[in-house]
Amino acid sequence: MAVVRCDAGHFYDDSRFATCPHCTAGMEDQKTVSGAAAHLKHQHDHVQKVISFGPVGQDDNKTVGIYKKRGWNPVTGWLVCISGPEKGRDYRLHSGRNFLGRAPSMDISITDDSQISRENHCSIVFEPKNREFLLVPGSASIYKNGSAVSEAVALVDGDTIGAGASEFVFIPFCEEGREW
Repeated sequence: MAVVRCDAGHFYDDSRFATCPHCTAGMEDQKTVSGAAAHLKHQHDHVQKVISFGPVGQDDNKTVGIYKKRGWNPVTGWLVCISGPEKGRDYRLHSGRNFLGRAPSMDISITDDSQISRENHCSIVFEPKNREFLLVPGSASIYKNGSAVSEAVALVDGDTIGAGASEFVFIPFCEEGREW
């Protein structure tokens, strides 16, 4: 097997292909590709490229990774678990809606409390224009300072939030004089 690079910067196995399979995709003179290789080529044509080799002559023989830049979302406050399976753990809050649930995809992921809904048990919203935090019920029961919450309510420093078998203390960062 000899891996070569074509004029366009693609790498390919010249023992299997007479010309670059990427450059000649769809052309009739391309060598027949085995079933597995054809499947991989088909998948290659339908997925977003993660690695780029750039133009020939630029970064020759170097693989350059392309990373999606994530927007910076600074901390606006915290929840600290004071009772329950994750006692002692803290959770960062960001601007906008912070979903709480067991799923790893949740902004506030409480994986060890089986009494918390997988997704959207509740949410905590930071509204930057008014520097206001709100506790918004989701798919399950939620409590603020021991009282059931049925609609969005304001949160202030030191409020407790009960969800499942856990209890959290709310600590704001963005307040008068501290904002992003």
